[in-house]
This record gives sequence, C-alpha cells and structure tokens, in this order.
Amino acid sequence: MSRPALALLGLLAAGPAAAQATPAELLRAWAEAYATQDGPRAAALYTEEARLWGSVSRAQTVGRAAIADYFGRVRPGAVQISVSFGDHALRLLTPEVAVASGHYTFGRRAADGTPSEEPSRFSMTLLRGPDGAWRIADHHSSRLPAR
Repeated sequence: MSRPALALLGLLAAGPAAAQATPAELLRAWAEAYATQDGPRAAALYTEEARLWGSVSRAQTVGRAAIADYFGRVRPGAVQISVSFGDHALRLLTPEVAVASGHYTFGRRAADGTPSEEPSRFSMTLLRGPDGAWRIADHHSSRLPAR
C-alpha cells in the first residue's frame, strides 16, 4: 500500500478528532484532546510530518508517532490536566493555510485536589489537507516569563 494511502487509513482510524472543518474547530479539538492525555487522539490533529516544540521539551518532536508519545506521557502528580485559550489570534493566510498565536494556560490538578496553572504562549501553523480537514503542521509552546 502506498504511503499516502497508509496515511489516509491512519487518519480514518483516528476518528472524528481528525476531521476539523475550520481552524477554530481544530483549536477546540486540540484542547479537548490534550485534556484526555490520549497521545494518539492528540497526534491525529497533526500532519504526518508535523513539528512540535513543546513547553517541556529540550528538542523538537517530529512526526505524528513521536507527537503521540509526547502527549501520551505520564505527568507525575497530575490526575487531571487541561488547557484553556486566552487572548489569541487566528488568521487565515490562504484557503489552505492559517496561523494561530497567543496565550493559553495549562492547568493541572494533583491527587490531593491542589490546582496549579502554567501561563504559556503558543504559535501554530495549520494546514487544510486534500480531504478538507485542518491539521497542525508546526506548533511552538513555551511558558510565559514572569516579567
């Protein structure tokens, strides 16, 4: 089977998370997938060759399989995680390319119920594929400096 056919089968197997019709829907789906800690679900929202520069990474994570591992990792002490978008911009550059950037906040809840937050900043390049679904091709995330 050809590589494009295998990639398409992988996206079909990923289910509804892979079929975002607008860039805004993609951002919402990404936040929902992040909160599940389900690496393959989150990775389905990225292109096959996507690059992720995660907030807790010393190097870029490249490719859907590696991104699945990144989002599926254990977060010591956290029993629940979330992300909420703050001030951000979502710009359509062409009918097939959009850019999102701004602030989001990662939330964690410890086993004893103690919450914590990490204000962060992000940028994402979003591409619309031949199937019409939007996916993340490039994602940078970093903690927001205190000052």
